[in-house]
Amino acid sequence: TLINYNSSLNRIFDTAIAKGWMSKSQVPPLSNKGVKGERRPAFSVDEWVVIMRELRTWQSMGQKTVTRNMRELLRDYVLILTNTGMRYGTESQNIKWKHISWYTAKDGFRYLMIAVDGKTGRRELIARHNVLVYLKRIQSRFDDLNSMTFDELLEAKLDVYVFRLRNGLQTNNLNQSFEQFLRHIGLLKDKFGDNRTLYSLRHTYATMTLMRGQVSIHDLARQMGTSVVMIERHYSHLNSAMKAKNFS
Repeated sequence: TLINYNSSLNRIFDTAIAKGWMSKSQVPPLSNKGVKGERRPAFSVDEWVVIMRELRTWQSMGQKTVTRNMRELLRDYVLILTNTGMRYGTESQNIKWKHISWYTAKDGFRYLMIAVDGKTGRRELIARHNVLVYLKRIQSRFDDLNSMTFDELLEAKLDVYVFRLRNGLQTNNLNQSFEQFLRHIGLLKDKFGDNRTLYSLRHTYATMTLMRGQVSIHDLARQMGTSVVMIERHYSHLNSAMKAKNFS
């Protein structure tokens, strides 16, 4: 990115010099040294087990109805993000029921497919099977949706947001609520002292998927809407972990 920016700026400076608007001595030095890439905070398998268990308890601890409603939505939001690899924010919160469908593979099994539109454009991703449970739980909170079977709901192609509170409104406070939850269970910081956020769930998805060893980096990059280079840059440390037995 820095190289592209510098190239564009140098063209502007060359034009300015050619037209006599500035001299060569006035051209500032441009650097293309970026910040060193860092490993992104994620959750270990053991930590994820704690999160799943504590989310169930935490959602019922709110003293106010609005708090409990926020926490029940957060629970399903967290579970769905970690089982799809979606980006939190625009990519996930803009999902409507019409964007979810069944995909029948050659083996005859059906898989939930979600169409998302985010940072890298539009793509379709395959959700893990347990996402069905979380989506049905969201469906059950709304009388108009609960009057249909889940298949009927998907066939209806409703132009209605999936991630809503019981009053039908969306919220921009899920990240703050998740931070509060992580503080409550003592998992806000990772072992390097970095704060974890909802975006850490995306990295947890990538880490767990690669650790299973059943998906190639190319397929994972396509599923997550990112590049192979980014996957290799941030998750190359898993190669040793995956082959620990061979190194010991």
